[in-house]
Amino acid sequence: MRKFFTLTIAIFFANILFAQNIIGSWSGVLNVSNTKLQVVFNITQQDSSYTSTMDSPDQGAFGLPTTRTTFADNKLEIVATGLGIYYQGILAGDSIVGSFNQGGISFPLILKKAEKVQFNRPQTPAEPYPYTNEEVIIALKKDNITLSGTLSKPHGEGRYPAVILISGSGPNDRDETIFGHKPFLVLSDFLTRNGFAVIRYDKRGVGKSTGEYNKATIRDFANDAAAVVDFAKSRKDIDPANIHVIGHSEGGLIAAMLASQNPNIRSVVSMAGPSVKGLEIVQDQNRVSMQAQKIEPETIDKLLELNHEILQGIMEWHGTENERTTLRNQLGVLWEQLPILVKMKVKKDVFVRNNYNALVMPGFRSFLSIDPAEYWEKTKCPVFAINGEMDTQVLAEKNLSAIRNSLTNGNNKSFETKSYPKLNHLFQECTTGYVDEYAKIEQTISPEVLEDILAWLQKQQGESSSRDLRTE
Repeated sequence: MRKFFTLTIAIFFANILFAQNIIGSWSGVLNVSNTKLQVVFNITQQDSSYTSTMDSPDQGAFGLPTTRTTFADNKLEIVATGLGIYYQGILAGDSIVGSFNQGGISFPLILKKAEKVQFNRPQTPAEPYPYTNEEVIIALKKDNITLSGTLSKPHGEGRYPAVILISGSGPNDRDETIFGHKPFLVLSDFLTRNGFAVIRYDKRGVGKSTGEYNKATIRDFANDAAAVVDFAKSRKDIDPANIHVIGHSEGGLIAAMLASQNPNIRSVVSMAGPSVKGLEIVQDQNRVSMQAQKIEPETIDKLLELNHEILQGIMEWHGTENERTTLRNQLGVLWEQLPILVKMKVKKDVFVRNNYNALVMPGFRSFLSIDPAEYWEKTKCPVFAINGEMDTQVLAEKNLSAIRNSLTNGNNKSFETKSYPKLNHLFQECTTGYVDEYAKIEQTISPEVLEDILAWLQKQQGESSSRDLRTE
């Protein structure tokens, strides 16, 4: 017995030492087409599993989520499916020697311990929390995957009204981590402190959830969200008649897909949810991005025309060799039409490779072909749709107008829309609204937006909500 105890202690301390060797921030420099790009992996450990985020400081990108992080026998592997990135390295002394693969092209990358970039995010809540957090697992037997999430609920007995949070496009974790911000953690904390149970979850293939993110379509993500709703209904501490869904960006569309088919959803909050066709959303984003780069209007029109042809072809994609060759050729032609200053920033082969990998993703192709109006017109429950007027990813007036028209056409009698001056796609108070500004802003979500969402949800609870949000 004594020997067993000693051996167990030895193994325990060995595990701690291994964890200390790998936990932290690791930085290296990629040499890509004569351009040096710093890459940073921030590795953390919870229980026996590892998670990480990625920074690309030279591109102004911080806190990018990865989909899988493993470390065993001094071998580190990090996968960021949505970015087409795979890193593999061996821990040797104070370095990790390995290769960085993106889009099938491999580059040597040696990582060294570094100081993590520290963000000031004053709204991010810190423990101890005045409520209960429970790790939950939701099984999707049909797809043979499990979704991992967090159920936050107030202390005490009772059946609470519940909110399901549905994140936007990309391999998002349960907090919807982006540029050091954790919007869903902030929102969940705020709502739970005010009497709601909240479920947020890692997307399939992300964090602790199983499955393959890069093979999933928007309908797969909608099925995942539906499984989370069913899970909430099965809980004895949740009121099945008061389950609300809040979706951000693409998650707003998924919320409509759920509500259009599930009469048990009490209400929907769409935070910058797309309400026009996916192809139009992408073209709007491209136009805004090129305008920000000061590209001439006539050049923008020409590039958008070429891009439209590419996107139309992608919507009918079958993955044949002829289609793959055609797509690469089209992207090459598109690069040739870019202004010289833009071409100086990105080499042709890199432009073609990165855009090719992004375009052929099933999730992206399914988004292009979807028409949100089909789902909003069938949504009969109360809807609160909001947008920031400086949103450059889902244009506020165009999409709010479209959702109003769709809900009206569907004879929905209970909806409100609101646009917020000086707020961007993340509902931060901003100056330009462009993506490169997100990381620089300390605010995660405007307090006004948080209060408006809470007031809307409380309103849906009826008169009793002002006295006691719990249903005993």
